[in-house]
Amino acid sequence: MTRIEVLNAIIKKNNVTNYLEIGVNRGKCLFNIKGAQKRFAVDPFFNFNLWKKCKAILKNTDNLKNTYFEVTSDAFFASNKELLKANIINLAFIDGLHTYEQSLQDTLNTLEYLDEGGVIVLHDCNPLDELAAYPAASIDDARKDLKDHKDWKNIWNGDVWKTIVDIRKNHPELTAFVLNTDHGLGFVYKKKREQLPEIFNQVGNIDELDYSFLEKNRNELLDLKPVSFFNDFLK
Repeated sequence: MTRIEVLNAIIKKNNVTNYLEIGVNRGKCLFNIKGAQKRFAVDPFFNFNLWKKCKAILKNTDNLKNTYFEVTSDAFFASNKELLKANIINLAFIDGLHTYEQSLQDTLNTLEYLDEGGVIVLHDCNPLDELAAYPAASIDDARKDLKDHKDWKNIWNGDVWKTIVDIRKNHPELTAFVLNTDHGLGFVYKKKREQLPEIFNQVGNIDELDYSFLEKNRNELLDLKPVSFFNDFLK
């Protein structure tokens, strides 16, 4: 199940009005999202041209509803407070900079404007090997460091997984889990979480956690769910 299928299912089930996407790049996800009356797209550099936007509209007329903000996510939230207050977000997809620090900041910023029944979905929350989880400041830095590594599959998820651990540990007013599909889709929403597994007693400075700790405790740290759980979640 892909992130696009997941997002479209949530939009259809919840009659989503306002959709926010952080980290648009070429528009692979955004241009295939169906529904939502207002759709806010945020990226410091949109990697598509006017012709591609027109083709996307012809393919999916919902793209006429897109409003584009070619700025960093931090700048977007700083400059659009009134807009966001007037258009509370029902669904957000975060797929921007693949670092713990920025993905957490994007999540916390979005939560300020998230509807009580809204959902945040984060991409890249379940890296399947150590190289995919390599902590770097950007995709360019990751490529520079990993390009000569014989086992690198040209996939970089970064350490976004730590954001799920952080939300679960430090925000008891929120619930977070990861759906085991499409590099790990993290879900965050406003519901008091259940008691945490004992492994969280070993979690100190989240920034210092490494991949080996994740690998040994993946299910417990991420509350990893099978794809079949998604239907239960929608209900």
